[in-house]
Amino acid sequence: MKWKRSIAILLICFLTGCTEKPKEQEQTDVVTQSVQTNITKDDFTLSMRVPETLNPLLNRDASVDCILKLMFLPLIGQSEDGKSEKGVAESWELSPDGRMLSVQLRSGLQWEDGTPVTANDVVFSYQTIVGAPQDAVYKKVVDYVSACTKTSDNRVNIYFRQAFSGNLSTLYFPVISRAYYKGNTAINSEASMHPLCNGPYRMESYSMASMLKLVANEHYIDGAVGIPKIQVRITAGKDTDVFSFQQGILDAMVTDAIEAGKYLDAEMKTNSYAFSSGLYDFIGFNFQNALFQDKDIRQAVAYAVPTEEIYETAYLQFADMTNTPIHPKSWLYETNVVSYQYDTEMANTLLKNAGFTESDSNGVRKRQKENGTEERLQVRILVNQENVARKQIAAKLESELEGIGFDVTVEAPTYEIYQEKLTKGEFDLVVGGWRMSEVLDLRPFFATGGMYNYIRYSNPEIDQLLQAANQAVGEGQTVLAYSNLQKRLSEELPYISLAYRQDVLMLSNDVSGAVQPNRINVYHGIANWTLERGA
Repeated sequence: MKWKRSIAILLICFLTGCTEKPKEQEQTDVVTQSVQTNITKDDFTLSMRVPETLNPLLNRDASVDCILKLMFLPLIGQSEDGKSEKGVAESWELSPDGRMLSVQLRSGLQWEDGTPVTANDVVFSYQTIVGAPQDAVYKKVVDYVSACTKTSDNRVNIYFRQAFSGNLSTLYFPVISRAYYKGNTAINSEASMHPLCNGPYRMESYSMASMLKLVANEHYIDGAVGIPKIQVRITAGKDTDVFSFQQGILDAMVTDAIEAGKYLDAEMKTNSYAFSSGLYDFIGFNFQNALFQDKDIRQAVAYAVPTEEIYETAYLQFADMTNTPIHPKSWLYETNVVSYQYDTEMANTLLKNAGFTESDSNGVRKRQKENGTEERLQVRILVNQENVARKQIAAKLESELEGIGFDVTVEAPTYEIYQEKLTKGEFDLVVGGWRMSEVLDLRPFFATGGMYNYIRYSNPEIDQLLQAANQAVGEGQTVLAYSNLQKRLSEELPYISLAYRQDVLMLSNDVSGAVQPNRINVYHGIANWTLERGA
């Protein structure tokens, strides 16, 4: 989604307000002045941190990985909707039991020196991942893949540890050359610091801790690129990137969409492209609280959530609102589920159905329990104080729940204390979020005893549906299984799903073309971009 706006307005209040220039900015100014004269009109300029290696399978830094994606193709790609697309692989076929994938490589795919990309390279790449550091970007591949074998020069078989519907998503790892890297896979070996590439760009030069220069790869399988040269500045961190982008030294920067406005001023000529960050926000119920064992009460809370207002005020429209824990743009998203549109009349009806028909002198609803005691409708909402958007959601939820007869207390401790309370179950409602993996698996959040099931939810039927979704084989079975799961989750309502937040790729308006960033690759489609500098 593309959006443009001039922003030196109310978001300016988020800045420090200090008149004295921070030391980090002073240092940034010095760096800026020293490199600004090296920029040429034809250079497209990006940034990354200092790389310890340029071998994409040994690299441990996310910013470096973003740049290496310009130089190396993945075995199997992934589009914005999460579906697999060709990379080094042309096509693939899954065995009936879901444990083996037969992969056909693209014909005519070459390394930058003109030699062909073969099955040997894919097998060697997997073996390199096996021996990579535990915190390497692609190390988790070995959690899913048990072996990779060559069946012909252009075909490999990949064996999975178990049948799992997300197995194909794990194959988004770069393929490197066996002939070039064999025996030279130390992190700082000659080969690791001078990569041989098969993507749209190849390395022209690298100045230690200063700059990486890329040029178009003449042997790239999809033809000529629109931007022939890229400079990658080595920067200290986000603050340096922000300042450099504001000064026109960088042509691109990625940031939280809600925060993006404070980095711009009204005179900057910038195009911005929002995409999903993978950060999923929700309101969760603590099922240790007997009150929320009653589905009517959970649904009453859901009907009291003003999602449209939250979209406008808390997210500033930079979010994809969702009715399930799956992203609404995902190929697995089910639209035909129970949705809870803001409706206080329905909320009041459900509370009455649950027995809360009377109110005390403060307007708090109450009901008589079977043992003759009186129960007041009171809840604690937990949220961490550092998250501005979630705090706004918690405050709005407090107001709305009080309006239908709840006695509400909001607790907003620091994240450390928030996490401790969440783990111990010291809350009734929680406004929280998860950064969801590209490899979809909802079991840790909703399965009985799941690692992140802090709401203490347990439902044998949901456990079975989660297992069915995870073990589904093939697209048809997977779509059906996730459809069934989402329908039941929306009915059972362990979470009130809110939104997937957006990040944004900000680009100089000298850049044009089909800009389609996604969370897997923010520079997705860069080969089709063009750069036209003004006079």
